[in-house]
Amino acid sequence: MTFKEVGRGLILLEPVVEGEAEVYPLALRILDISGKRIGFLDNSKERADEILAVIEELLAERFEFDEVVRHRKRYYTKSAPPELIDELAERCQLVVTAVGG
Repeated sequence: MTFKEVGRGLILLEPVVEGEAEVYPLALRILDISGKRIGFLDNSKERADEILAVIEELLAERFEFDEVVRHRKRYYTKSAPPELIDELAERCQLVVTAVGG
């Protein structure tokens, strides 16, 4: 973030990160999710649980999962705790998250 004095006591804040941003490779895509362990992460906003339920139902019509893992973030304003992300990454081959409204 940079600060520039623009005159008359005013300071302009430029919330731009200087330098190069890290680039992460895309995860490999799973072509067939049958027999996989799938996770659902509810961000705790209004109706996110309903959105995930519909997605789960639609996917279950087409695929048979080994196991379904469901979690809900405690606060939608905060990132999911690293332990939760680690657990989902270790246990699941696919994770779906929903942002309610």
